[in-house]
Amino acid sequence: MNETTAAIGLGVSAADEKKALARYAAVCWVSERVSQEHPSGCALQTATAAASQKFWDGLRFSAGSIERYYYAYRKGGFRALLPAERTDKGRCQALAAPEQDALLALRLEHPKLEATALVRELIERGQLTAGGFSMSSVYRLLAAHGLDHDSLAAGGFQPDSGPQKAFETALPNMLWMADMMYGPTLVTPAGKAVHTRLFALLDDHSRLCPHAQYFAGESSGCFLAVLHAAIRSRGVPDRLYTDNGKVFLCRHLHLVCANLGIKLSHARPYAAWSKGKIERFFRRVQSQFQTTLVFHPAHDLADLNAR
Repeated sequence: MNETTAAIGLGVSAADEKKALARYAAVCWVSERVSQEHPSGCALQTATAAASQKFWDGLRFSAGSIERYYYAYRKGGFRALLPAERTDKGRCQALAAPEQDALLALRLEHPKLEATALVRELIERGQLTAGGFSMSSVYRLLAAHGLDHDSLAAGGFQPDSGPQKAFETALPNMLWMADMMYGPTLVTPAGKAVHTRLFALLDDHSRLCPHAQYFAGESSGCFLAVLHAAIRSRGVPDRLYTDNGKVFLCRHLHLVCANLGIKLSHARPYAAWSKGKIERFFRRVQSQFQTTLVFHPAHDLADLNAR
C-alpha cells in the first residue's frame, strides 16, 4: 500500500484530519448539486446555503465557509481543507478508534436500543471507559454515520417497501461497489485451518471486477490492499460505495479517498437491495468457483488467489 498510503502522510493531528474530512464531505455534497448531471442541479449559492443547514461529522459550517472550502479544494485538493493552525495539539479524542468501532457495530446490531443502553453495555464489556467521554460525543458519532435517533425515526432502518428502480452509472469508473464475503476454509499441509474472506470491487456500469482477493482476516488493511491493486489496474474511480461494516468506516479509508478525490458513500443499514450487483457477483463466485474446490482443494492463499 506504499503508493496509496503515501498520499496521506499529512503529519497532522486526528482532530485536524476529522475537521478536514467534514469539510470535504460538505464540498462533495455541494459539488454534486451544482453539477449539470444532477437531477436538481442548482447554483453554488443555493447549494452552499442548503449545506450550511446540515451537520458534517458533527460540525456545521456557514454558507460562506463552505463556498471558501469549495474553491480551496478545487485549487489545492484535500490538503487545502486542513486547518491552517494546529490549535488542538496535545488533546485526545473523546472516543478512540476501537471505541468508535465497538459503538457503531453494536448500534448496527441493535438499532432500536437507546444510545445510553448501548453505552452501558459496552462499559460492562470493558470496551468503553466510564467517565472518559460525554454522551454528546456518542451522539455526534452516531449522527455522523446516520445512526442517530432522528435518522432512525426517519425510517433509515425500515425495510424498503414498493418497487425499486433500476440504476446504472453512465460510464465505467463512475462508481465502484465494495464488499466482503466469507470464503472457503483452507487446510494447510500442516493440518491448520485457515478461514478466508474475499474482498472485491465491482464497477457499476461494466460489471467488471477491478480486483478481488482472498485474505486470512478482515481488517481495513486487507481492503486497502484490494483498493490499491484495483487503482493501479483500472485508475481512480469517481465514487466508492460500501456497506457500514467497520472495515469500510475506518478513518484511514476516508483519508485515502479524500486525498485521491474519491467520493465515499455508505449504504443505508438494512438496504441490501442497494448492493444487489456485487451480491450477485459473490453468488457467482460461490456457485461457479468455490464449489469446484471440492475436486482440487487449495491449500494456501497464494494457490487460492491464483486460481
